[in-house]
Amino acid sequence: MNANNSQESDSHSTHPRHHRNIQESLTYLLQLGCFWLVLGSYVFPFCKQKLNRAFNPQ
Repeated sequence: MNANNSQESDSHSTHPRHHRNIQESLTYLLQLGCFWLVLGSYVFPFCKQKLNRAFNPQ
């Protein structure tokens, strides 16, 4: 009886936990995307400047 009860409660609690994991993953990916966007906006002009200097020495 106890084994059946615990199995039932496990299967019932799996769905919300799974849904929360998906939500956490999406939040993590969104934060990661914003991080790379901000990082790229700082790094790209710097790299562009370096490349321009390399190709057009003064």
